[in-house]
Amino acid sequence: RDVSIPTIAWTTSELESVRSSRRLCDYLEAEWPRLGLPRDVHILELGAGDGWLGMTVARNLVAISGQSTTRVTDQEGYRIRSLSQNVAYNVAKGLPLDNLGHGVLDWEHQQVWSDGTQEGTLHLLIGADVVEESSARHLARTIRDFLSQKQEMLVLLAHQMMRSLDANEAFFQALQSQHLEPWIVAAESQASLELKEEAKGVVILQITCQKQDQWLLPWSDSLTGLEDTFYV
Repeated sequence: RDVSIPTIAWTTSELESVRSSRRLCDYLEAEWPRLGLPRDVHILELGAGDGWLGMTVARNLVAISGQSTTRVTDQEGYRIRSLSQNVAYNVAKGLPLDNLGHGVLDWEHQQVWSDGTQEGTLHLLIGADVVEESSARHLARTIRDFLSQKQEMLVLLAHQMMRSLDANEAFFQALQSQHLEPWIVAAESQASLELKEEAKGVVILQITCQKQDQWLLPWSDSLTGLEDTFYV
């Protein structure tokens, strides 16, 4: 894991969100052969923040395949500027990020990703700590828009149950209104398995269309017991 984030960028990243990014990366690295993704895989990250997750996925998991792509996105303004600077910094270091792209995708304002990659060609949609009460319904709608193009698309979010109970409620209600279902496929703690309010640590949520659980991933113990372990 040699993706670097310049010191100045850490001022724009919440430490707990960094934890979620690391845990989703842990999960992807452990489960990659079992995710059922094609060799030439196309990935998009929502709310990429400092870009560490998307760059590390592009660096470690798909760099060996020349036809794969990873796209990291965030809102306009300082977020996309910081993201762009971090990508440029790591490209200048010589990391194999030739197939990495970055751009604006702001679900709060119904913007769509428009770099020439069609939604229907994406295989994996990821995000870490992207659930906020104020934008929960917009996020759910955006996920639905992607899944309407390809129902078998894999949608994986790293989420902290105790970060905001109000955000949890808003997001899960929004998913239901969009005919989507959340499934926990990995968790740092046992309490998270039943979406308990006292759940500690990060869970990995897979989002599917309702009654489409044929694409549901099996449970993974790759994060179990890590709630008190520092992330790297």
